[in-house]
Amino acid sequence: MTIRALACAFVLAAALAAPAFAQQQPAQPRPGEPVRGEEWYRAQLVELSEVLGGSHYLRILCDGRGDQRWRDYMRGVIEREPSYNALLVEGFNRGYRNEEARFPVCDQTTRQMEAELRARGVRVAQGLRARHSN
Repeated sequence: MTIRALACAFVLAAALAAPAFAQQQPAQPRPGEPVRGEEWYRAQLVELSEVLGGSHYLRILCDGRGDQRWRDYMRGVIEREPSYNALLVEGFNRGYRNEEARFPVCDQTTRQMEAELRARGVRVAQGLRARHSN
């Protein structure tokens, strides 16, 4: 599966889910540091994995452990980019743990956060797709 197909699948999955309530600003490069191809790509993959980990935690918190949508999506990213396996798994787990520490129960705020993470994931996936379509 290509990054383009993964990005399209993520965009479609997010579009079918509840709309995002708010959006966060995308990560910015550090001042004075140029954005480089491979560094940018690696950072975007890690950011996507963190978003997927956090989204996975929030989704299973609210909808039960049977819902593995974002974990399955993450498996597809790892299959596409096996050389980044350790970074991606680490990012996914970090995103999961971060949201687990912030949201012990499912409530409206939890659902809103999942929507925000989904919107952030869509932006990252679109950026990755744009890089591969050029």
